[in-house]
Amino acid sequence: MANLPEIASLWIGGRLSWLEQLCLKSFADAGHHTTLYSYSPIPNVPNGVHVADAEEIFPQHPMLRHARTGSPAIHADMWRLHLLKKTDKIWVDADMYCYRPFAYDSPFVFGWEKPGLVCNAVLGLPKESQTLNGLLEFFKDEYPIAPWLRPWQQRELKEKRDAGTPVHMTEQAWGFTGPASVTYFLQRTGEIQHAHPESAFYPIDFKNRNKMILTRKRGFVDEALKPDTCGVHFWARRMKPRLQENENNRPRPNSFMDTLLSKHEIDPDAAPIPPKPNRASEEPKVVNAAEPEPAL
Repeated sequence: MANLPEIASLWIGGRLSWLEQLCLKSFADAGHHTTLYSYSPIPNVPNGVHVADAEEIFPQHPMLRHARTGSPAIHADMWRLHLLKKTDKIWVDADMYCYRPFAYDSPFVFGWEKPGLVCNAVLGLPKESQTLNGLLEFFKDEYPIAPWLRPWQQRELKEKRDAGTPVHMTEQAWGFTGPASVTYFLQRTGEIQHAHPESAFYPIDFKNRNKMILTRKRGFVDEALKPDTCGVHFWARRMKPRLQENENNRPRPNSFMDTLLSKHEIDPDAAPIPPKPNRASEEPKVVNAAEPEPAL
């Protein structure tokens, strides 16, 4: 286990909930040196997880929040690219569970979420990666017109640019700095050949996410986990409200996720999922740039 790659994630704001504690501790328990970066101290980081200053990687200000949702996902997208350029760590979202050690020989570590889309909830790229350097160069422009957008979207952005009112990245469609951009550059450079199948990190897709917290769906989850499954994405941005509002802040007894809490000795009562804030005062806690959102 000594040769396992190092793992890193980013947390923006406040205490961790039990779900993030579970995911982060799962990597440490699997033998990975696991670092949680943040811009301010976090009072309840689980045992075995190291902490570090996120400023070492990418500055906090200006915080790049999506204009419509208030989410810091855009900031996280930029932060993870600089992490990969400055370190040899593999990025994971704070809602990615380590089902098996990430014992990969290649520095290219990422996988298909679904046909045509690579998710960046797990992202490992070598410093010399053409994809990584292409993304960093492209996003030097904070008013980009992405070639992976639909023609009508590109046309609208060009018209606004030519009129002297270019659209900042924080005001553009959700997710364009995340999976869409990563997938585009991986395909353009040919590095897409390193993509792992959906079963590697996303064996339970977004629409089936709640089956991981239901007792009667345990069989579905067990069948979905394959010999090559190393990660399981929990889609926390949508799963956490379900757990907090409808499930008494915990998965149902003997469900897949319930057994994981026992395995890693995580107490949901000690770090409950907080209520979802009102949009007007929203301070998003989960840095998860990969989750689907309705198109603008």
